[in-house]
Amino acid sequence: MAPKFSLQNVLDIRHGKVELVEIDLGKLLSAQRKTEELLHSLRNEHVNLLELLHAAQSSGELNLFEIDALRSNILHLNERMEDAMLELARINREIEKKRVELIKAKQDEETLEILKKKRYEVYMAEQLQVEARTQDDMYIARAFRNQQQGA
Repeated sequence: MAPKFSLQNVLDIRHGKVELVEIDLGKLLSAQRKTEELLHSLRNEHVNLLELLHAAQSSGELNLFEIDALRSNILHLNERMEDAMLELARINREIEKKRVELIKAKQDEETLEILKKKRYEVYMAEQLQVEARTQDDMYIARAFRNQQQGA
């Protein structure tokens, strides 16, 4: 039976940390995707409003109230797009920080995994030596018994 790894609790904690960072990264990636979708829909709406404004300005009869309302909507939409772009930039920075944190957490976990593996290899080498000594002792005892019986 292999010995208990003395740092198993630390390894379990580090593994848990890796999982938590992965979950946080997943949430950030989901928020990034939703923000990109919002920005895409805002851009589509912006194009539609610009087309409506162009059509309102190109018609023979100018409706200043309608043109002013469209212009106001475009300005408001521009503000929302700017906010969405700022949010997307913030999320992208957070994602990069989480990726760096995830890499470090995985490296820390891997370090302990390597220590655990090396400890197991040392244990197995010790067991092989014990087995070899036991087998040598059995061969010596058998040879001694055979020699005693032969004499």
